[in-house]
Amino acid sequence: MGFYRETIFPWLIDHVVTGEEIEVIRDRVVERAAGHVIEIGSGTGANFLSYSDAVRSLTTVDPNPGMNKIARRRIKYLEFPMDSREQRCENLSIKDASFDFAVTTLTLCSLADVESSLKEIYRVLKPGGRLLFLEHGLSTADRVGRWQDRVTPLHRRVFDGCHLNREIDTLLRSAGFTIDELTNYYLERVPSIFGYMYEGMASK
Repeated sequence: MGFYRETIFPWLIDHVVTGEEIEVIRDRVVERAAGHVIEIGSGTGANFLSYSDAVRSLTTVDPNPGMNKIARRRIKYLEFPMDSREQRCENLSIKDASFDFAVTTLTLCSLADVESSLKEIYRVLKPGGRLLFLEHGLSTADRVGRWQDRVTPLHRRVFDGCHLNREIDTLLRSAGFTIDELTNYYLERVPSIFGYMYEGMASK
């Protein structure tokens, strides 16, 4: 996997993707999860303390051992059963219709095969199950979008495959989801090409 991706990058993410603004939004999204939950791209466990006591179990999926190493430090604070899986999302070793909620936060930008991954998330959700998402992606402003297209090739190399220019709502619909709620906005303290957000909920 490489020293940078397994050691430096997890440390970088744990320190960069923080701050009061994003933490408030993260809490708002994640605390809505209930029942049996799967989190895709759980990373360093930044979401763990945002889950409410309505969660009965949490399964996390992340292929990066460096991310999972940091996340394990936070597992001890959880009061519900936890199943941590070090694997990719494109082919989950999980039975159909296993979860009430799925959660992705700043994840869909980096998945190598995002289409297959979303279909897998759809598969493991129960009928009527919901996906809570907080993602950054392609801006609706042409000027910003053009810069996102220009910067994405370099950004992918530095941030482990992260795309700035994915249309999150289009990807969700293509995977079969119905988008029930969607809010788009720019983060206040982040340059616009990095901080155009898609926040909402989709259902199976």
